Amino acid sequence: MKPLIQVQAVSQRFNTASGEFLALQNVSFDIYEGETVSLIGHSGCGKSTLLNLIAGITLPTEGGLLCDNREIAGPGPGARGGLSEPLPAAVADLL
Repeated sequence: MKPLIQVQAVSQRFNTASGEFLALQNVSFDIYEGETVSLIGHSGCGKSTLLNLIAGITLPTEGGLLCDNREIAGPGPGARGGLSEPLPAAVADLL
């Protein structure tokens, strides 16, 4: 069985007034159809950042994300590897 969502060595950095902030570092995992996944953690640990990346709202600083074996390449027409909906139904069910 192929993974529905693949997060591959994703890192996310943000520039702030006090310097660079590393929100995610080298995160990798697969989610298969039918799995239930939850993200838990302290405030500011990167949960929302990761979900924004999976949804294609933002791009990772490093690494890549796939949904149904197609690259999640960020917002905008045609940017999601041909995905026609803002979020594929299978992904929306996971979020």
